Amino acid sequence: MGLNIPMNKKGAMNRNSLVNKQGFVNIRGGLDKRTLNNNSFSKNPVVRNIITESSAPVVRPQKKQRSISGGGIMLKKGQKITVADSRNIKIALGWDILDSRCELDASAFMLGSNNKVISDDWFIFYGQNTSPDGSVKYSTAQSGDDAVIDINLTKVNPMVQKIVFSVTIYEAVAKRLNFGMTENIYARIIDGNNRETARFQLDECYSNVTAMVLGELYRYNGSWKFNAVGSGVARDLEGFCAMYGVNII
Repeated sequence: MGLNIPMNKKGAMNRNSLVNKQGFVNIRGGLDKRTLNNNSFSKNPVVRNIITESSAPVVRPQKKQRSISGGGIMLKKGQKITVADSRNIKIALGWDILDSRCELDASAFMLGSNNKVISDDWFIFYGQNTSPDGSVKYSTAQSGDDAVIDINLTKVNPMVQKIVFSVTIYEAVAKRLNFGMTENIYARIIDGNNRETARFQLDECYSNVTAMVLGELYRYNGSWKFNAVGSGVARDLEGFCAMYGVNII
């Protein structure tokens, strides 16, 4: 899994503590790029020449059997809706893997008005699973979803103007993996009564993409709206985090 990142309020994250997902200690003391990934990444955000099919044999996993209820509005890419329930919503994320070498991770970036994280503490993922204000909490594997982010929008710090939800592939560049090796990637909104109110599913997963933004919650005229983004980039983890101001040394 992808982002083993102990965070640092005051400075950049330290590479040395990010070697593997099991080995990190979640302390706010410095994000270590090696814990994030122990491979060297290209600084070029376009990595199409690196992302090629590996010669290793591909094992196709079986699709997950999901015990989740639907019934929500099916969103199209770029569609925006108002979020009615502001107290106890969930953004549930899921995917199917076509190549068993792929290991996907979800995360959330809590951004200020400059579209950057307020500090590294506002990057939420499996290794740093609660925001400083307690409004956003990350968990895995609930009711058939692969990752669930619980949100109380009434508690979100006023400095936070947007929350971006993303999915990345662990060591995608080093292992020559990409989103063409996945399918059925979705984000769904669940209200406080555990009912799905909306769902966005990608129509296509591209082989030149290594990091994907599925959707975002943002403030608008005193309320919160959800935008079905569905936008991917060809960046390594360091480059993707840097897009949102997460510092990795």
